[in-house]
Amino acid sequence: MNNKILLLDDEVSLLDLLGDFVEDMGHDVELFSNPILALESVENATSDYKMIITDHTMPELSGLSLISKVREFNKDIPCILTSGTAFDEIESLIKSDPNFYYLKKPYKKIELEKLLTEINS
Repeated sequence: MNNKILLLDDEVSLLDLLGDFVEDMGHDVELFSNPILALESVENATSDYKMIITDHTMPELSGLSLISKVREFNKDIPCILTSGTAFDEIESLIKSDPNFYYLKKPYKKIELEKLLTEINS
């Protein structure tokens, strides 16, 4: 229960790299390249996950939309949105949702590690 980090990116090579990064930091991960399947997994087993890290730009369902749908049934799970693009919504989400975090791409492994440590402490 609550032991895995769900990682979502439609670019499989980046997803694999991110998975290796997060595993190297001592976390169990579950990788998804399809946002619909990732959302279904969280809906069906929300207690399995301690955190979600998602890219924003994906087919079918954006990272922001995924987080919005997760918030309908779980307001407490920390969600990290990664993107190379800035959004107007980001600032208001950071202020209104204490479990929402943003990591601008490209980021360094140390930046991700620092954020995961901050969230888990």
